[in-house]
Amino acid sequence: MTLNTISWAGSLHRAKIGLVKRILLVVAVLLSGCARDINNKEAIRAAVIEHLSARQGQIGLSMDMMDVDVGSMSFQKDQASATISFKPKAGGEGMQIPYAFERKGDKWVVRSRMESGPGGHGAGQALPPAEAAPTGALPPGHPKVGAGKQ
Repeated sequence: MTLNTISWAGSLHRAKIGLVKRILLVVAVLLSGCARDINNKEAIRAAVIEHLSARQGQIGLSMDMMDVDVGSMSFQKDQASATISFKPKAGGEGMQIPYAFERKGDKWVVRSRMESGPGGHGAGQALPPAEAAPTGALPPGHPKVGAGKQ
C-alpha cells in the first residue's frame, strides 16, 4: 500500500462517519419535534381511552364498544380541556363529557372530569320539586314522608 492509498482510505472512512453523524442528528431532531406536538385530537382521544380502559373494572364499560370523538379543545401550556363524545357502536344515544388534561412528558393524561351542570351530570336537567309526592308504598318500618315538618 502506498501513502496515497492509506490517505484516501482514511478520508473515505472519516466521510462515512461524518455522514452517519449527520443522519443521526437529523433523525434525532425530527423525532424530538414530533414528540412535542401533542396539541391535537389524536393525543387527547388516546388519553381518554387510556384513562377509561385502566378503569374498565370500576366503570363496567368496554371502550371497544364505544365510538369516542373529540369535540372542542383548548390548550394552555401544560393544561388542556376538551369535550369528549361517547356513543355506543351498536347505536343509541350518546353523551358528551368535558375533561381536563395535564401534560406528562410527551402525552396528555386525564386530570379530571369537569363540571357540566347540576351535580356534574348534564346541563339543563330539571330537578324534581322539593315536595314531590312519593309513588308506591314505603318499606316496613320506614318513617312517614314529611314527618316532623311543621
